[in-house]
Amino acid sequence: MSRNRNNMAKVVVSFCFAALTALAGIAQADGVGNGEELGGRAQQHNLKILAKKLGLTDAQKLQTMAIFQSNKDVIKPIITSLRTERENLHALLHADSVDEAAIRAEKSKMALIEADLNVNRAKIGVQLRTILAPEQLAILKTLQEQRQHKDNKTRLEEWL
Repeated sequence: MSRNRNNMAKVVVSFCFAALTALAGIAQADGVGNGEELGGRAQQHNLKILAKKLGLTDAQKLQTMAIFQSNKDVIKPIITSLRTERENLHALLHADSVDEAAIRAEKSKMALIEADLNVNRAKIGVQLRTILAPEQLAILKTLQEQRQHKDNKTRLEEWL
């Protein structure tokens, strides 16, 4: 009986972790507009690595999945809208003539959508940080600083 319960628990945790990784794009929103679908393989891989680096417990993985799931209905339409506006901008940028007003209007729409996305990402981040132990929070902060440094360096190199 106990063995069946342990096996069932492993199946449930595995399923929840799989669902969690499938929703990773909602929290990260990385890859939106560059061909990756929501919860794409790269995002799943990145979340697995993050979960391992933080040493998330099975309970934390379940809580994380629940947080992503509870926010899915809010985030998904924002990401869909942002993807649509990026496609519209792409069409404007590759048109036969330059419509400066239309390009500026499209970028303004995108900025508002990105602001909504960032506000919701911040809210999810607060929810996620509440389930982390102090040691895990310290690791997360270090990882975020490393990523910020890498992103800033990459952006600077793009302009040089």
